Amino acid sequence: MVGMSVVARGLGKKFGSVWGLREATFELEKKSVSVLAGPNGAGKTTTTRILATYFKPDKGEAYVCGFDVVREYREVRRIIAYMPQEYRVSLDLTPEELVVSSLMKRGVSYSDAKREARRWLEALGMWELRGRRLWLLSGGERRRALVASVLAEPAEVYFLDEPITGIDVEGRYEVLRVLREVAAQGATVFMTTHNLSEAQVAADTVVFISAGVTVAAGNPQKLLESFPWRYKAFVNSRGELPGDVPHMRLGDRLVVYARAREELYELLRELEVDVHGVHEVNLEDVYLQMVKRWQP
Repeated sequence: MVGMSVVARGLGKKFGSVWGLREATFELEKKSVSVLAGPNGAGKTTTTRILATYFKPDKGEAYVCGFDVVREYREVRRIIAYMPQEYRVSLDLTPEELVVSSLMKRGVSYSDAKREARRWLEALGMWELRGRRLWLLSGGERRRALVASVLAEPAEVYFLDEPITGIDVEGRYEVLRVLREVAAQGATVFMTTHNLSEAQVAADTVVFISAGVTVAAGNPQKLLESFPWRYKAFVNSRGELPGDVPHMRLGDRLVVYARAREELYELLRELEVDVHGVHEVNLEDVYLQMVKRWQP
């Protein structure tokens, strides 16, 4: 575990007779941004709550900065900050009051809390809205205020469950930029998302999870390089494609893959299908391959 900030080995969590998390295994380096990516219901929140010591696993083990999340949960809680997916706060607070009150609960003095509130609200583009009640803000603005309140807490590891859900495109990339800066300053950031384009931009490490099982983990670029194709086209096809054509069905459309752009265009001409765009492959394609939703 040397050099690792978070280690999970065979984590599982059962809710009644149903396994909400079956087998989560990964290691995350210190001073990095790591993303747990997968669809809704894949086990992202359950994994995060176990690592943040709010759920006790039914099997497996996990460590945060060397501390066992079950036996040494008090030590873990002293060195982490946690933002749950559903973060309930009084909407009568302002963004500044939210950050200040959160820090003072951690024992930070009022003057220091005011200074940190300004630092993080400015970083996340929320300083001009510092005095407006949360109930008057948009959902995305409230989300950024919540992120500021968590990042303001001094911690070695930040666990953020869906921190950019509901934030507009510009705001999302602002949050991702700040998370990169937090990691560069020495902390570890662990966030969940179902948006793989965000994972591709922000992460040093991406962990794919599907149906409660981690199916792959690695650097986003290396995961992309492991994918055998480089380009894809979205096409309409009423029938099935030949078995030797790499493709995946998405509803009433197909995604056809090729190693080179010219090869893809030639293939599309031969298939005589309606084409709705040609793109480079991304992490979403890698993920779908990992969970075997495509035809070789």
